[in-house]
Amino acid sequence: MKIECMRDPAGDVSRYAKVLESVARSEKAMKGGLVKAPLEVRLLYYFRVFEFSIKNLIHQYGAGVSLEVIREEAISRTATMIESSEFLEEHADHPRSFHPYPLDGVQRGSIGFIALALLLVEQDYYLEQVLELVATEPEKRSYLVDNLLKAFIPQYQLAQSYKMDKYAAVWMTPTLHALAGPREQRARAMADNLKSWCRIMRPWGWKPDLDTSGDDNLFCDFAFEVALAVCAYDIDDSSFREHPYYPRDLVEYYRANIRHTRDAWRQDGVGSGVLVTAPPLPAKTDLMKSKRKGIGRWIELACDGNVDATESVLEVIGKPRRFDNIHELMEALSGAGEAIHADIKDDETTLIQAGQLAEERGLGEFDSPAGPPFGPARCSASLLAFSAWLEARGYRLVDLDNDDDAWHAVVVKADYYAELIDLSNTLKIRTRTPEAVYND
Repeated sequence: MKIECMRDPAGDVSRYAKVLESVARSEKAMKGGLVKAPLEVRLLYYFRVFEFSIKNLIHQYGAGVSLEVIREEAISRTATMIESSEFLEEHADHPRSFHPYPLDGVQRGSIGFIALALLLVEQDYYLEQVLELVATEPEKRSYLVDNLLKAFIPQYQLAQSYKMDKYAAVWMTPTLHALAGPREQRARAMADNLKSWCRIMRPWGWKPDLDTSGDDNLFCDFAFEVALAVCAYDIDDSSFREHPYYPRDLVEYYRANIRHTRDAWRQDGVGSGVLVTAPPLPAKTDLMKSKRKGIGRWIELACDGNVDATESVLEVIGKPRRFDNIHELMEALSGAGEAIHADIKDDETTLIQAGQLAEERGLGEFDSPAGPPFGPARCSASLLAFSAWLEARGYRLVDLDNDDDAWHAVVVKADYYAELIDLSNTLKIRTRTPEAVYND
């Protein structure tokens, strides 16, 4: 397969070639002799067709394969996925059957496939085929993706209500806020969205010092949700089109070949035609007026007054009066995105969590020190830098000692730092200053 120009800004031609060869080899091996294979083997193959198809298409894009080749691949793969889905549905009662793997609204792979399909294939009939693969189960649908789908497929029915997936929310919410604003402000909002996109993608494998020699996993993803929104709502992308992860050529192709033919029915700038409502900001307690006491107050301070986060942590741990071990507490806090809780060698998780804490408090983006060194030394240097960065913005980083090989820390407003320390002493939660720990 000819690679014309690598789109992945940190990509390596040989690594992409290996991935694509591996997908093709695995698919061929499973497909060989399929006709005579036992039914459970065929069921597994048809289930994995979705994984093969999505991975193949997205990695072709990242590798720099021409859009024309990717378009034909999308058409072929979609037909194969429909065939696979029908086979799995036909044998749904088999004990080894797998539920069909449709294009859901929360997976990064799904949004990538949907973008490549809708923005490259101009035939009207193809939209109906894509529609056959879109998830119908409520838990697999999302407000953002459904609105984007409706902008291209007007007969697509939106759900009555949606439940936001907490992991997908970090990349969905900024785009929803951009689309919910006035039309004249969407371009700027989308540009701001892309400024944070790389940081947002850290849990999915992006990092500023990605090792392209092979030590790090290949990160093949792009702001496909932004490309779909830009095309659906006719947003001016001149201020952010040079972003390395913005699928500029995909948008250009759509506007030159599809916007005024297949999608000429859609008026300029209207998107789905449905008013987009941005998710509300997290409800915050007035910490000065709160009546919480004990562990409830401690958690409330560590969560910066975030009501939902506080309640979710309390639901997990209850209301103990003291802690002999804070592992369960830290697990609950980190699950709510309100703590640093990582293995002592895991610099990536530590820095992702620091970035989330800064973002959740509206403090902006924390630029952590790049390696080398890596591992514990990078964690120490980054946490010390994070502590100073927070203090300049009216917050304090509080290290928690659990006598284990892990980092544990919370962030609290400077005005409530002394109260948190007093509560920690009462609850037998051992605290340490960053300077006493991270300078070792």
